[in-house]
Amino acid sequence: MLVVKYNFLSILNIPLWTNGFGGNKTWRGLIFIPTVNTIILITLNFCFHLSMISPAILGFALGIAYILFELPNSFFKRKMGIKSGEQHPKFNFIFSMIDKMDSAFGVALTYLLLGFVNYKLAIILFIINCLTHITLSRLLVMIKIKKSY
Repeated sequence: MLVVKYNFLSILNIPLWTNGFGGNKTWRGLIFIPTVNTIILITLNFCFHLSMISPAILGFALGIAYILFELPNSFFKRKMGIKSGEQHPKFNFIFSMIDKMDSAFGVALTYLLLGFVNYKLAIILFIINCLTHITLSRLLVMIKIKKSY
């Protein structure tokens, strides 16, 4: 979120598809998140001697999954007339939870499909990811890095 707040890599702050996904889904996110995720996994693997098989591929795949699984929800909201960064006035809680669960589902599914976890661990990972996303979103709003939950 600091990248967004301080407009880091502003040259890539171009919407992927404004009419379909809104203005908040950008090329910057599509490039930045998988790249940073790859660097983080390679670093963790090296520093903690995790013996991961292909941390670069896993990091990139998880970053792409995170972004791609956010897109259908954004598309659906744009088709319902909900603007980027806003919520449905009547179903705010439902859309807020979907916003926190979509990428968590994508990451857990990617781990499962790549064979890093079994179904039980994928479900646990999904729950942990959702709770982490909710907690971090609330924290980022509290410290005024993010505008809304």
